[in-house]
Amino acid sequence: MISSVTKKVGKKTLKLKLSTRALVRLEAENGGKPFADLMDDLLKGDGGVTLVASVLAAGLDDGKGIDLDGAYDVMDAAGGFRELMPMISEAIGCAFPSMKAALDDEGADVEGAGEAEAGKAKATAEA
Repeated sequence: MISSVTKKVGKKTLKLKLSTRALVRLEAENGGKPFADLMDDLLKGDGGVTLVASVLAAGLDDGKGIDLDGAYDVMDAAGGFRELMPMISEAIGCAFPSMKAALDDEGADVEGAGEAEAGKAKATAEA
């Protein structure tokens, strides 16, 4: 059984679960792209805020999903999409324990998706 991940945002407690229903919806809403490819995009920061919103919309409400406008509202209430990345990372780990180990081993960090490249650019600019 896939566990849910919870996070309190304001007075609401969010429940995110990457259930089969959520994964099928996520693939369908992203041009049929396989879930593994979508996660690669998410980890690399290639999907942007749109992909983060899609993941939230598909997996919130304990894996039943919500509409995209609701996902945008959740991101705003949380203080931006980056504030929700640890929750998404944890949900990936719950749904795919072997992927969590790979994330830990590679140093990949869903939390800072897209920040690694920015950090490299900044270090180069300062050097």
